[in-house]
Amino acid sequence: VFVILTFAVLVLIDIFVFNRSPKRAENLRTMQVFNSKDTIMPKEYYYSKGHTWVNMENDSKAKIGLDGFILNSLGTVLPKNFVSVGTEVKKGDVLFESLVNNVSLRFRSPINGTVTEVNNFDGTYNDPEKWCVSLKPVSMREDVSNLIASSSATKWVKSEFRRLKDLLIYSSEPSGLATATMYDGGNIAEGAINYFDENVIKDFEELFLKV
Repeated sequence: VFVILTFAVLVLIDIFVFNRSPKRAENLRTMQVFNSKDTIMPKEYYYSKGHTWVNMENDSKAKIGLDGFILNSLGTVLPKNFVSVGTEVKKGDVLFESLVNNVSLRFRSPINGTVTEVNNFDGTYNDPEKWCVSLKPVSMREDVSNLIASSSATKWVKSEFRRLKDLLIYSSEPSGLATATMYDGGNIAEGAINYFDENVIKDFEELFLKV
């Protein structure tokens, strides 16, 4: 009974609070959930606070992608507006963008370097081991020292998961959308950020995508 009521509340919120179509609201019935244990964080990668990872293939080549936490939180990522090959970027510069509920989110470089290659996607980006941009690093050792090693990533992701729950709960009041985005004692619905407005999505970018 509780589960049925939860789905009913979820659908009603989606239709009447956010003026979404019944068809999209119906999709919430099959929504998947995740928690910090479900987040895939490949070993031997380095992670930034902006949830971009770095895979140092050699001294002159570093692949960059998005970690599992960010992919689970957003649900659908369609990279676009990639930085041009040959561009020199500094840590924190935007590498590419993606639309989330018609709001543009910017993903930033975790290191300094020159863009040597971009991975143009034909569809949705949902693999936390798939790279987006390749750079030639200019200060690899210094940059890596400021990133999160894979051995520490699990503990870090747990704290990020708690921060995301806090954001969802805070942003849900007074509408109660937390009911629609969290299940089973705190698991978060995959793509939960898609169900919030522009202000919350921008708060998410400020809190989780800045390196």
